[in-house]
Amino acid sequence: MSKAQDNNPYEAFPVTDVDGNVYKVIMLEEGVWMAENLRTTSFNDGSPIPLNKDNNSWKELKTSAYGWYNDDINYRNTYGAIYNWHAVGTGKLCPVGWHVPTEQEWIALMDYAGGLNKSGDNPGKLKEKGTAHWKSPNTGATNEIYFNALPAGGYSFFPWEIEPGTKTDWWTSTEDTLDMEPDSKMPSANAAIVGLSNDFHSRTSGTYQKEAALPVRCKKDE
Repeated sequence: MSKAQDNNPYEAFPVTDVDGNVYKVIMLEEGVWMAENLRTTSFNDGSPIPLNKDNNSWKELKTSAYGWYNDDINYRNTYGAIYNWHAVGTGKLCPVGWHVPTEQEWIALMDYAGGLNKSGDNPGKLKEKGTAHWKSPNTGATNEIYFNALPAGGYSFFPWEIEPGTKTDWWTSTEDTLDMEPDSKMPSANAAIVGLSNDFHSRTSGTYQKEAALPVRCKKDE
């Protein structure tokens, strides 16, 4: 894939989703990534994703859904949509030829952005600079690799509101099976997430219940 513009040495040809949304793309040692959060309202087979307009009801949903933070569509162009993991788990959320990254793919990206020691201890190269969207102090932010990470916010299962400006968590495609019996036939209730904060220089990680509503980035298939 050839580079698109000289002023951004990582920029590659954009990708378009099934709704016609066009996304900036960067090409790194760790693969080809969207430089924006996903905002599609349809799966890549053209079928619609159900819209959830009640942010208090995410915890009740056991099927695919998307929404806008605070049900405000103006959130869309800056931060993208928020999705529950039931939408992620269909494998049809990203454009054809792209996928929701695994936890390990995210960690590899964070490590790459963390410095020469690949430690992931300061992945500020991922965050948009300044305080136009991030609240102060936006520790370590340089946006050096044009990933344009924004504090999109979201909703967890409890529900716990993640206010835009302070933090972002992204879904991974990795289910949390640590607490499950090896021969269990039941699906996991949780999935892994990764994140960044305005006042913390390292990546954050953990698991959320699949009913949480979070932003999504996509990575190109190898």
